[in-house]
Amino acid sequence: MVRGDGYTREWVQLATRIPKTLHRAVKLRCVESETSLMVFVVDAVQEKLAREAGARRRKRPPSK
Repeated sequence: MVRGDGYTREWVQLATRIPKTLHRAVKLRCVESETSLMVFVVDAVQEKLAREAGARRRKRPPSK
């Protein structure tokens, strides 16, 4: 099933390495905002992709 944001509800596990200080900052933010680390990361990745897609659209030369 496709959600309104264009992504499916099928989940995969993502394993990555980040600096310890960044992990701590993210964990603290999640505790403060009462959200899960998973939701935080999914939202952050979606926002980054949307921002980059918008930047690419603005850089295109006008169509003739």
